[in-house]
Amino acid sequence: MKVLQKLLFTFAMIAGLSLAVSAQKDKPPPKPPPPVVTPGDKKPPKGDDKPKKPNSGVVAIWVRTEGDFE
Repeated sequence: MKVLQKLLFTFAMIAGLSLAVSAQKDKPPPKPPPPVVTPGDKKPPKGDDKPKKPNSGVVAIWVRTEGDFE
């Protein structure tokens, strides 16, 4: 009896999976191709707008001149 029950269960699983696979046979329409990006001759502007940091030598000279050297 257990063998018959296992065979029936196996047959039901195969039938159920076959139905699930057959329901997925219709493929969705293909996606449109992605847009083509062509690099131009123009390079992006460099970040020259940023304020420049003072050099460490200038800071060291400024600190030295602030003290009293008498």
